Amino acid sequence: MAKKLLTSKDIAERCGCEVQTVSRWASVNDVDYVGEDRRKIYVFTEEDYERFLKRPKPGKRAKKNG
Repeated sequence: MAKKLLTSKDIAERCGCEVQTVSRWASVNDVDYVGEDRRKIYVFTEEDYERFLKRPKPGKRAKKNG
């Protein structure tokens, strides 16, 4: 049985975040890709998706008054 592969856009839609967030995370976490340089398309497995969900998330920035 073939593994189902997901793109950065698929992951972003599932998680409700930006594609850029997913791509940035993928670039430093050894996610496979096709293409090169600015034309990389990250190809996530379900295991990669689970790792993405468990990533540490930074706190929200404090709002400025005034």
